[in-house]
Amino acid sequence: MAELETSHVFNGDINKVFRALGQFEKYPEFIPGVTGIKITPAPNGSKAKCLLRTELNIVKTFFYTNEMFIEEPSRIWWAMVDSNLMKKNEGSWTLTAQGDKTHAVYKLDVSFKGLVPSMVTDQVAKANLPGMFAGFQRLIDSL
Repeated sequence: MAELETSHVFNGDINKVFRALGQFEKYPEFIPGVTGIKITPAPNGSKAKCLLRTELNIVKTFFYTNEMFIEEPSRIWWAMVDSNLMKKNEGSWTLTAQGDKTHAVYKLDVSFKGLVPSMVTDQVAKANLPGMFAGFQRLIDSL
């Protein structure tokens, strides 16, 4: 199981950063490892905004589907409903305005089916952070 919490300051006001984080369909263009996205309506009775199926190629190709919850303009969070490789994928972005910049706190809690040492999952999660932050900054800049 990998649990991490980190923060990053993005160049862009909170509304622009929030808008970029919520443009799920653009993730394959900007976020390393994301090879596919499928957005579907949330099930009836769910408080989720949508279901987001993400296909990744990080060491191995896999997918997961998360219920996405949105609290504009300061928070996006998710909880996994299905995956071919993961047992758990929960996390959030929490944003705080800092003038023309935005402080973002990113939390992630994942675990995988089968015997994957936590040392491996921790390293994979942490190794992908710089590319993910850079990709989101490119997406923010493109708006």
